[in-house]
Amino acid sequence: MLTPIALLALVLNPLTPNSALPGRELVQADKKAEYEKRLAAAEGNAEKLWQLYEWCSANGLDKDGKNVLRKILKLDDADRKAHELLGEIEYDGKWFPSEKKVEEYKKKKLEEEAKRSGKVVYKGELVDPADVPYLEKGMVKNDDGRWVDAEEHKKITEGWKKQDLEWIAPADLPNLEKGLWKCGDKWLTEADANKFHAELDKWWKIPADHFLLYTTCDRALAMKARDEAERAFREVVRALGRVPTSPVPVLILRSQAQYGEFAGQRQSELRPNSSIHGATIAEIWVEPLQAGMTSAGFGYWDASNDKDNSFGPMFVRHAAAQSLAESIDPSPKTLAGLVAGRGSPNSAKEWWSEKQLPEWLRYGTCAYAERYLADATVKAGGDPYWMRKWSLENIANKGGIDPLDTILACNLSDPANAAKVINETGLVMSFILDGKCPPVVQAHQAFKDAFKNGKEVKAAVKALEDAIRKNEAALRKYAGI
Repeated sequence: MLTPIALLALVLNPLTPNSALPGRELVQADKKAEYEKRLAAAEGNAEKLWQLYEWCSANGLDKDGKNVLRKILKLDDADRKAHELLGEIEYDGKWFPSEKKVEEYKKKKLEEEAKRSGKVVYKGELVDPADVPYLEKGMVKNDDGRWVDAEEHKKITEGWKKQDLEWIAPADLPNLEKGLWKCGDKWLTEADANKFHAELDKWWKIPADHFLLYTTCDRALAMKARDEAERAFREVVRALGRVPTSPVPVLILRSQAQYGEFAGQRQSELRPNSSIHGATIAEIWVEPLQAGMTSAGFGYWDASNDKDNSFGPMFVRHAAAQSLAESIDPSPKTLAGLVAGRGSPNSAKEWWSEKQLPEWLRYGTCAYAERYLADATVKAGGDPYWMRKWSLENIANKGGIDPLDTILACNLSDPANAAKVINETGLVMSFILDGKCPPVVQAHQAFKDAFKNGKEVKAAVKALEDAIRKNEAALRKYAGI
């Protein structure tokens, strides 16, 4: 019973919700003493500790109850109930005090695994370093291992299929099964589709591993052209050591007449090199540029007669190599001005001045891919280097090898001699790649390393030229002319 003084104090200082009634502290002290007594009796016995935990819960001793749970876990760390009552989270066979600790564990484990596997951590997952640029663009790898954008992935999962570049809705898939081709708003047989695509601006647009092939050739020939372009890709990589980051455009027309018509009507060349060879670069062909691609190499493959048909694969490879060279050594400033209608009489000079690669190196790469590479299609017993020998005979028949300085100058302004100069730059590249001259091989590798790593290559190119000059005798011996 409260004394009068205690009652007066209570009136003058009313209790707040957190105030303790007189004697509560004594009660808590008694409970604490009881807890210690019970704990001493329960130590080492899981069943008694659980009974003590229940007693703590019933008597508001939450902190002591958690201490009891920890003692239970020391006896049996697999006791799921004790972990859960402590608010712990199970992950990877372990228990963590919070989600934050789980995330820290995940991060550390991923980083350790990345070091072991050679992978990297990207948004909480282990990925190949080469995949990061695609992932940063929001792309997804589909079932056949090809990277596609999110929209394409969505269409694939919805059952759409692609015919070249055009998406075909599920309702129209029976037409694909019949072997028909979507041409405008019509479905045509391949024969009729060939007629439809035989005209300029109605060309087939056929995706390949490293190219987007525009062509007016019949579909069957277009597939051969696609394969020849891919052959050129391998040789360009050997020569320049660098790979484009996305497919590049290349245009193959069905005849020399159409080739000339395209060059004349479109005014797509800064220099009229189409008049000296069956393939060249269309610096300002509008269609691929408007699609965000680079300038395109173009050539022709006329299968209507044996002579033109034999040259067709060569022209395809040269055109493809021009496209590849342009994609890895562009002229963005000049090109932007030309597309915006700000061209000038010096545009060709300005276009080349932006390049890292000198003309002889670019044309040498293209000519090598065209006519100096080993022919992998030759059957057993044949000569895979028949094209090299034929090209060297052409040089010999036109007066022999020009002075090396003339070849490296790569002056194509004289139509009467330009084709020979292009052929001779191919010979120089053939000597670099296949001549097995140690100083030249070493200088070439140094150039490729610099170019691949995005470094200034002027000094490396000069060192390569110097190595070739010092070994000109070896080059001529290699040519056998």
